Amino acid sequence: MIKHYLEVLSDAIRSNWNEIALADYRSLTRYTYGDMADQMANLADIYKQLKIKKGTHIAICGNNCANWAVAYLANAVYGAVNVCVMPDFQAEDIARIINHSDAEVLIASQQVITKLTNAQSQLPNIKYQIALETLLPINATVKEPEIHLTADDINYVGKSLDDLVMICYTSGSTGTPKGVMLTFRSLSNNVKNCIECLPEHNGQNVLSMLPMAHMYGLVCELLAQLPAGCHIWFLGQMPTPAVLKKALAEIRPYTIVTIPLVIEKLVKKNIFPILKKKRFNMLWHTPLINRMLKKMVCKTLNMGLGGNVRQFHVGGAALNEEVEKLLMDIRFPLTVGYGLTETGPLVSGNLWQNFKARSGGKLVSGMEAKIVDEEIWVRGENVMKGYYNEPELTAQVLTPDGWFRTGDVGRVEEDGTIYVQGHKSNLIVQADGNKVYPETIEAILNDMEGVDESLVTVWNNQLVAVVVTQMDLSVENMRTKLNEMLPSYSRIAKIETQSDPLARTPKHSIKRYLYKKD
Repeated sequence: MIKHYLEVLSDAIRSNWNEIALADYRSLTRYTYGDMADQMANLADIYKQLKIKKGTHIAICGNNCANWAVAYLANAVYGAVNVCVMPDFQAEDIARIINHSDAEVLIASQQVITKLTNAQSQLPNIKYQIALETLLPINATVKEPEIHLTADDINYVGKSLDDLVMICYTSGSTGTPKGVMLTFRSLSNNVKNCIECLPEHNGQNVLSMLPMAHMYGLVCELLAQLPAGCHIWFLGQMPTPAVLKKALAEIRPYTIVTIPLVIEKLVKKNIFPILKKKRFNMLWHTPLINRMLKKMVCKTLNMGLGGNVRQFHVGGAALNEEVEKLLMDIRFPLTVGYGLTETGPLVSGNLWQNFKARSGGKLVSGMEAKIVDEEIWVRGENVMKGYYNEPELTAQVLTPDGWFRTGDVGRVEEDGTIYVQGHKSNLIVQADGNKVYPETIEAILNDMEGVDESLVTVWNNQLVAVVVTQMDLSVENMRTKLNEMLPSYSRIAKIETQSDPLARTPKHSIKRYLYKKD
């Protein structure tokens, strides 16, 4: 039986009333669980003054901050539908998403409002704009509420698990973003699936780095941490190495939720150079001594992340194989999961003690999977209701009996462990019928010295690799070495290098469609 998330939230607020819930790392904003409840009630009072009806679509667009979390939770409790929009989208794309979603209220940061104004973006359906910094209307006058509740006042009741709670727009890695409709059923079951990863006691710190408008960050860094009474810090800026190093040392989070690139860079820069030294490498493979060295490396890596990490969650893309092997070898608390926006986001994942190499973890409760023509299909509690205002697109991915076509190619073992080989839309089919998964070749390339990232695509019917590097590489030597490791039908005809990073969506997915040439 799934417990409605609003009931879970009520329990969390009552149980942790005086504990810190939300904090902005770069400012003095600090909300206890009680303060958070007051702020949510104040925003609801403003909605009532403005005569905003339940079920109204309310867009939130701005960088992660405590008020972003308050707005999302307040909307859910009020009965409005959250429309989560990435602030890093271009102004035209933000306006297009807001208009497509039929939002009538916009809660946005000053930066986003300025961006929209400068671009002269038209928002004909928006009746009220609310400043994210103050949670007060910009274009309407209201009596500023000052509600102060007690723990006994908190009793959020969800009418139905099938009520729509949000519309989350996909990254647009394959073109135009789509509005994924998620219900309380999906949100509640996702949180339930995360419960086993929560700390044994309250007050633990969480550093929020991923965008809240992304389901991975929203669920794993915010919604699933509140039931445990965690203290969530919002970084509120680009997670550059210098910024991260300082924040991690000060916050000392018990859990980190991130994309593979973060841990890969850390390991490749700080750990691999040491392991490749001849003397250290010899000791690494010496019985008894290697056990001590592995503990030392694991501790060193943990200290670089603040020294208190008990769980390191990675998702959103495949983890580098060499990095994964090392982390498993030193028993670093690495948890790898697989999911999509359309599953809000979890499909699979499990704790590091039970993780199988190169997998996406084991199916979470309430979900099932099968393989149809090599494609992973999933069904269950987490699956979306459909794409907003896109019945034809919905019919393409959702079957009448509830199976969601993920678009990913892979396999599922009997115990529910999922292995993802690549995305179906990325699949390159050769003239002779052979299938090439670019992600497989990219994984090999990314392990080569000097390669920051790579992409395999087709130019004039030939396989080409685009390699991002800051070094003067011998591309022909690299191509020869690469092709020796590949089947004849998937060998690369040419390698192009560039110093600029690959074009990515705000959710860090590569915009592959930009690199294809007929």
